[in-house]
Amino acid sequence: MSRTALFASGLLALLAVGVAGAVRADDDDYPTWRPASDMAVTATGPVILFPDRFNAGAANFPWQEDGVVQQFKPDQGPIPARIYKLTQPANPDLLNGHKLCEGKTVDWIVMVPAPPAGLEIDVYAGAKPSGIGSPGLCATYLYKRWG
Repeated sequence: MSRTALFASGLLALLAVGVAGAVRADDDDYPTWRPASDMAVTATGPVILFPDRFNAGAANFPWQEDGVVQQFKPDQGPIPARIYKLTQPANPDLLNGHKLCEGKTVDWIVMVPAPPAGLEIDVYAGAKPSGIGSPGLCATYLYKRWG
């Protein structure tokens, strides 16, 4: 095979890979958060926050944003907390048989910023939470930005 033919076939292969890669979205398109608390390490491991779901281990929790609270917690800084309603309340098994909310179905997940590079995830069962003292809190997990 001539150098020109070899170069052309190599270029076509690179273009094919590039085009295929351009249309495929994967988990790398969304930030991964690594566990920063014992509960997060043992129950969820790293998590990914997608626009339509929360991913912990092999479990997905479909959600939709339901509100924004400027000061869900006093120490969260200037970034508002986001409240998500699970569109399909659930409580599947996570790592080592743990559940996101032991003994209860998860209804709400609140993403609370923990400056400078952290995130607190508060999990609620029951009524929509409005602040730190809201009833139904069943777990709190802490994470740091990956990388």
